[in-house]
Amino acid sequence: MSAKYISTLEKPAGAPAASPAYRILVVDDDPLICQLNTEVLIAAGYHVDAAGDGDVAWDALQLINYDLLITDNNMPKVSGINLLKRIYAAQMEIRTIMATGRMPDAEFAAHPWLQPTALLLKPYTIAEILDTVEKVLNLADSTTARPLEMMEQQAPQAGMPIMALAAHAANSSRRILVVDDDDNTRQISIAVLAGSGYNVVSAQDGAAGWESLQTYDYDLVITDNKMPRMTGVEMIGKLRSANMAVPVIMATGCLPLEEFARKPWLKPEAMLERPFSNEDLLASVKNLLGTDPGNAGFQKNPVPKYL
Repeated sequence: MSAKYISTLEKPAGAPAASPAYRILVVDDDPLICQLNTEVLIAAGYHVDAAGDGDVAWDALQLINYDLLITDNNMPKVSGINLLKRIYAAQMEIRTIMATGRMPDAEFAAHPWLQPTALLLKPYTIAEILDTVEKVLNLADSTTARPLEMMEQQAPQAGMPIMALAAHAANSSRRILVVDDDDNTRQISIAVLAGSGYNVVSAQDGAAGWESLQTYDYDLVITDNKMPRMTGVEMIGKLRSANMAVPVIMATGCLPLEEFARKPWLKPEAMLERPFSNEDLLASVKNLLGTDPGNAGFQKNPVPKYL
C-alpha cells in the first residue's frame, strides 16, 4: 500500500472500556491529526485503525467491517467525498463523520444522499470529536445508520432528484447495467441510479458488459462508447445481432453520430452527450422504463439480417 496503514486492535493497558467495543477507521493525510485522533479514540476504549489517504481506507473497508468512518476530505488519490461515493455505491452499512477544514457543500447539495451522519469542521477539540463519536455510535434514530437508509427515508425531504416513494419501490425490480471504463463516472452513475431505487450492476468495459448481458437479464443498458476491448457501438451491435430486447442509452463525451447515420440499426434508444446532469440521466431512464415495473416502455430498433 502506498500510504501508511496502522492497525491498533488492542487498546492500551488502563484505557477505559468502550461498551460495546466499536471499531473505527480514521482517515486523514495529515500524519499528526491522524495520529492524534487515533490515540484519543484508543484512550476512550475504541478499537481504531488509521489510513493515510482515501485509497488505503477503501482497501481497509473492503476487508474489515467498521462501525464508524471518520474521514478528511481533501486527500490524495481518493478524496473523502469520493470515498463516500464508493461506500454509497457499494451500499456499505457504516456510519460516517466528515472531519475536514472545508466541507464539500456543493457536492452535498448536488448529492444529498452522500451527507455523512455528522460533520466536524477543523479545528475541533478533543471533547468535540469524542462527543460526536459517542452521539453517532449511540444513535437512537436508525434512519441515519447507513447511507442507503438515509437516501430512502430522508432524501425526498432534502430535495433529492428521484421519483416519488411509490415509484422508488417499483424501481427496485428494474435491473440496469452501467458500462463505463472511467471509475469515477461509473460510480457516480451507480449512486444516482441506486438513489432512485434501481437495481444497478456495472461493468468496466464493453467486453465485460457483453459477458454480463449473456449471463443476466437487464431492463436497460447505459453505456459509454470509447472503451478498451469493446466499444459501446460494438456492444450494441452484438445486442442487435442476438436480438436481445433491451433498450440502450449511450452516455458519452462524443456521440458517434456518423456511424449511427451509416448503420441506423445500431442507434440506441436514447443518447446523452457529456456533460449532462443527474436529472438528465434519470429523465432518460424514466422515459424508457416508465414507472410500471411490468412495462419496459420502449420500441426496439429494427435489426437487419446481416450486420
